[in-house]
Amino acid sequence: MKFYIVTLFPEIFPPVLNSSILKRAQARKLISFSFINPRDFTSDNYHTVDDKPYGGGPGMVMKVEPIVKSLESIPGKPYKILLSASGQTFTQQKAKRLKAKSEIVLICGHYEGVDARVEDFVDEIISIGDFVLTGGEIAALAIVDSLTRLLPGAINIKSPQKESFSKKTLEHEQYTRPEVFRHLKVPKVLLAGNHKEIENWREKQSVKRTKKFHADLLK
Repeated sequence: MKFYIVTLFPEIFPPVLNSSILKRAQARKLISFSFINPRDFTSDNYHTVDDKPYGGGPGMVMKVEPIVKSLESIPGKPYKILLSASGQTFTQQKAKRLKAKSEIVLICGHYEGVDARVEDFVDEIISIGDFVLTGGEIAALAIVDSLTRLLPGAINIKSPQKESFSKKTLEHEQYTRPEVFRHLKVPKVLLAGNHKEIENWREKQSVKRTKKFHADLLK
């Protein structure tokens, strides 16, 4: 999968992309990245990418022209996503749908947002939650990580199958050594070695945990 990331701050990305699973996925040629800076598509000496909003108001708005020209510099017809707090919420189901795309563009807004006309040049507008970030770079990293781990060969093939949001419940609790920590014990059923009982326990805990933390999934 090829990611094109349109951002004013490409220096944010290397520390995360060159670590852990994302680093291994690149080494295995499962993912690759290209960065496009809208400043490279400005026409003035100051490389201006933002301006005051029409109608007044606080902050600055990213200009439409540098962003659209950034998109037009990308070869082929990749799937273009604008990251915006007003977009549809990113979910695991959306991640599963997007993993089928071979090339994805992630447009990172900044300042007070982007000129609304940019929306006419993208395929989808996505938010990673009902909150506001300084820019879209953190959201882009979250989406890249989420999609990468779904690609065959990125992680253990069985790992995503029972994780939270892979079905209509959250994943059950997980435990490892030591067996007892400050009087907190690992459930006995996990120590007995009866795989059928363990599976039944995990299913029940999954529903119980969902009711406690994310009951809306069960509706």
